[in-house]
Amino acid sequence: MDNNKSQNPVFQTFGYGLLMGIADSVPGVSGGTIALIIGIYHKLIKSLSFFINFFKEGFPSKSYNTFLKAVYFLLPLGFGIISSYYLVTRILVGPDESPGFLRQSSTAPYIYAFFFGLVLISIKEPWKAVSSPSFKNYFLLFLGAFLIYLYTAFPSSYSDSNFMLVICGALALTAMLLPGISGALVLLALGQYTHIANSVHNFDLEPLIFFLFGGVLGLITFVPLMNFFLNNYNEYTLSILAGLMLGSLITLWPWKNNYDGEGLSPNLGFREILDNFEVLELVFTLFIFILGLSSSYVLKHYLSDN
Repeated sequence: MDNNKSQNPVFQTFGYGLLMGIADSVPGVSGGTIALIIGIYHKLIKSLSFFINFFKEGFPSKSYNTFLKAVYFLLPLGFGIISSYYLVTRILVGPDESPGFLRQSSTAPYIYAFFFGLVLISIKEPWKAVSSPSFKNYFLLFLGAFLIYLYTAFPSSYSDSNFMLVICGALALTAMLLPGISGALVLLALGQYTHIANSVHNFDLEPLIFFLFGGVLGLITFVPLMNFFLNNYNEYTLSILAGLMLGSLITLWPWKNNYDGEGLSPNLGFREILDNFEVLELVFTLFIFILGLSSSYVLKHYLSDN
């Protein structure tokens, strides 16, 4: 496996991007979660930081080689993310006249169950980097989970104004780098999930330009900050990232009141689940959940950069 990594770094990084793009398509999962699982999260943040600083510092010649290394990593990764996001959201979201799998009650629970299992078993990845967990680490873990709870407990909806598209872009593209707070979840909470996905599919440039402009502003602010915390407070940062992943399980609960994609839907309780779903459906959902658990092993042991 090590020989393949050294021979095909671009292809391998493109593959990482494909996995991250798939995750970014599902509310509650993020590319940052996948990056943590496969061991490239620190490299991703550092590369983005080098890339941004090269422009902010006026193209210093001493940083040219570092900049090229960052580009060599970020280009195939970004192309993989965009490619899989486009293809997967066409399948999962789809147009209003023909909703995708994530917007149908007959298929959406299985997709959520898979990612619920994947994220649940993967919470240990950032947490195991905490050498000797203290009260502060546990506090940050539960703080991260509580922040997700607050975010999902008080959803808001906004208009489709250009200003709100800028805000959505800043929040969503930043959230894509945070395990637990996915860009898709942010867009779903703001009522923009299907709007942005359909704009991508239809190449509707006007909303995408405002959305991406906001994303660039968000990344310029967020990436240096995250790089600072990872370098100076690594274990505390990973503690809160583990908490964000823990909190995201709320949004990945497979059984919801509706799956229309227009906003966050309340989760169903156990009695409502038994009333609304057949036994065979529940058994198959459990099977898909177990597949999600197993997929973490595949990602970590066969696709990991560690």
